[in-house]
Amino acid sequence: MLVSMLFLTGIAVCFGQQNPVDTIRHGNATNTVTIDKIFIIGNKKTKENIIRRELSIHEGEQYVRAELEEALKDDRRRIINTQLFLSVNVNVVDLSENKVDIIVRVSERWYFFPVPIFDLADRNFTEWWVNQKRDFTRVNYGIKLRHFNFRGRREILNLTAQFGYTKLFRLSYAFPYINKNQKLGLKFYGDYSTNKNIAYRTVGHRLQFMDSSKVLRERWRGGVSLTYRPNFYSTHSFGAGFSSVTVADTVIYENANYFSNGDINQRYFSLTYTFVWDFRDFVSYPLTGAYLRVRADIIGVGIYDDVNIFSINARYSRYFDLGKKFYFGSSVSGYLSTPSNQPYYNYNGVGRNPDFMRGLERYFIEGPMYLINKNNLKWEIFSIDVDVSNIIKMRQFSKIPFAAYLSLNYEHGYIRNYPGYVENTLFTNRYIYGTGIGLDIVTFYDLVMRWEYSFNIEGENALFFNLHAAF
Repeated sequence: MLVSMLFLTGIAVCFGQQNPVDTIRHGNATNTVTIDKIFIIGNKKTKENIIRRELSIHEGEQYVRAELEEALKDDRRRIINTQLFLSVNVNVVDLSENKVDIIVRVSERWYFFPVPIFDLADRNFTEWWVNQKRDFTRVNYGIKLRHFNFRGRREILNLTAQFGYTKLFRLSYAFPYINKNQKLGLKFYGDYSTNKNIAYRTVGHRLQFMDSSKVLRERWRGGVSLTYRPNFYSTHSFGAGFSSVTVADTVIYENANYFSNGDINQRYFSLTYTFVWDFRDFVSYPLTGAYLRVRADIIGVGIYDDVNIFSINARYSRYFDLGKKFYFGSSVSGYLSTPSNQPYYNYNGVGRNPDFMRGLERYFIEGPMYLINKNNLKWEIFSIDVDVSNIIKMRQFSKIPFAAYLSLNYEHGYIRNYPGYVENTLFTNRYIYGTGIGLDIVTFYDLVMRWEYSFNIEGENALFFNLHAAF
């Protein structure tokens, strides 16, 4: 009964009405105040204009006091979701009966991370633990240099030198704002990678891998995108990219459809448009708000005709505070690509974050079309801050937040199979579902860990571990 209620409620809330922002009325009501000054405190590295970009209020404006409080609550959430600060406090200081100052106090994160790389090459922990039998040769190692606030302008610099299962060298740089009114941004990236072990086919919805002492796949990629953020919650992105992939003859021998027509090369230009509307309270682990993301891709533009795909992918999620530490979330996501006949290398499906289903983590269910709905009901066990300043003297690490949630999950959907793809039919062209219970741990610097005991439509059950929020 409870699972049925979660399903029905999830469908209803995802397509219900949403009015996330009440219009702030600058009025002549008796209880109005005028903002005299806005002070930004605590930003030692971050430029003040980066913070002011997230404020809806301005000096000299008049507000009804209650509506000012709501505006400041929204402003604080937006500043937090820049992911530049450990904490943000917004306070009103009364100068007189009808005049106030606003003080925005921030505590900055540590922005530069020379992070050693030691992570799994597989699509999730369960794939490595179960399907690959905890094979430590399937581990990537190296170093990743990341600066999340380069020049104090929220620019993101990423330099990667990775070895092991996948040898990867990558450079990316993101300018969130390149014009005076801070609405246009620019991103670019380029990478080179090689593999001596690759997935060359799928059987029973499980990836089959080929090993070699020589390089089996070499890939060059690069791209640039222009972003446009017209308001606080919406972002448009227009991108163009190029990809060139070469595989060894042995890969084509084992799977002639790895690329089209038995070729060992695939090259293409691509165009991408992405729209994001984000009104979540906390982007890494949302409890309230809503989120919409739509992406359209054209793969195969211009002088190369190695591949020709048009695809569209969309996700809409809603999150509710039910009171008494209970929360409910529901998400609907779908994918459609055409034409249906494509090379194996370009297959998509359910099984990679965020489009996976609980209880089916062991499987990669490929198809040119799918629709899935995720639902969870969670209860907050505790939420605390642990003061470790007597051990760690650095301000950015002196307090460690911990929160724990118990969740009940139900997910279901439909994946259409690729034409003639007889090796993978167990979970395609039919209704499928997964359900179970879980424990989520959320801590600082956006780290989320999930332990979940789940069942699927085939009656399989197991304990699964995942990183990041489910949706």
